[in-house]
Amino acid sequence: MTRSLVRLLALPFFLLSCVLGTSTATAQDFVWAPTLPVGASLPAIDAVDQNGQRHTFADLTGEKGLVLVLSRSFDWCPYCIAQLERLVTVQAQFAALGINVAAMTYDPVATLMEAQEEYGATFPLLYDEGNTHVKAMGILNTQYSPGERAYGIPYPGIFLLDAQGVIRAKLAEQDYKLRPEFSLVLEAAAAL
Repeated sequence: MTRSLVRLLALPFFLLSCVLGTSTATAQDFVWAPTLPVGASLPAIDAVDQNGQRHTFADLTGEKGLVLVLSRSFDWCPYCIAQLERLVTVQAQFAALGINVAAMTYDPVATLMEAQEEYGATFPLLYDEGNTHVKAMGILNTQYSPGERAYGIPYPGIFLLDAQGVIRAKLAEQDYKLRPEFSLVLEAAAAL
């Protein structure tokens, strides 16, 4: 399936999710990233981006913090692609608050570079090589086994981290088709 077709298909799925209901930070009846409560420190980040540049939390964070979006795939997941496109449009609002943004998937660097070009992302798209980050965060999707195409994807969600790497908010939905609204993340970010 071509990226253009995936992008075209993403719009109806996104619109349907909007019609069925928007997500909220308080609508969770499950605990995403249960081993990482608000107030805990995020496990260390050490990952390459779409350009092959290695990143740690220290160089990813802005003056006041980082929004880290954990996505399934920017190659084949229409919900992740729609979320990435929305993140591209709100990045400047986070920057105005002194907060950087980054996204992480199991997609290899070449796929992340294609996503950058296709969707206009100017922030780091991080490759979770060996699924080390999603495992450390306790969000590895256990529905898939090693060897399956989707093995290594996370249960998607968003961490809002302060400049020291402490989790100040985390937002996710149990249904991977629904994604938290960035307006909720911006609201939490304004309080940092």
